[in-house]
Amino acid sequence: MNTSRREFFKVSLLGSAILLVGSSLSAIALANPSTKNLQKFDFLQASDADFLLALAPIMLKSNYPGVLAKDAGVRLLMAVDQQIITLGEHSQKQLRQLFDLMSSTTFRYLVGAPTSDWNVTSAKEIESFLQGWKNSLFSLKRTGYASLGKLIIMSWYAQSENYLQAGYPGPPKIYPSQE
Repeated sequence: MNTSRREFFKVSLLGSAILLVGSSLSAIALANPSTKNLQKFDFLQASDADFLLALAPIMLKSNYPGVLAKDAGVRLLMAVDQQIITLGEHSQKQLRQLFDLMSSTTFRYLVGAPTSDWNVTSAKEIESFLQGWKNSLFSLKRTGYASLGKLIIMSWYAQSENYLQAGYPGPPKIYPSQE
């Protein structure tokens, strides 16, 4: 195959244009303006909060919001944030990648997640997405599902107000010895 210099430049220019457009679209998709004030959190960002609050009612079912009522969302986010801070650096990086993936409409589409904003996505769509990840042929999706489930459920039931929902009477009481 004998290509001329003109054809080489045309193909190079076309390739550069495609790369420029692709990188611009992904940058736009990742840029999600923050609507919430999350200064009190060490790890979570606004898009993470929307994602977690959309998943919570589906994963926790009738136990959410429970006795915490209107404070349930904030309390859950605080507990999740504290759980993540206790994890190792590698686990935190993986969770950050997962949260960043779920904040991008473009990437959500590629992994089978709803493309609408999490705060307006229907419960049926979220349930379908979670079931798809839970039963996926790809171990990465199953691991993502398990990680999110454990993170949300552990954070929810670690709060003393939610002990009874899990049938946990609370930590053992320590009585002083009677000597």
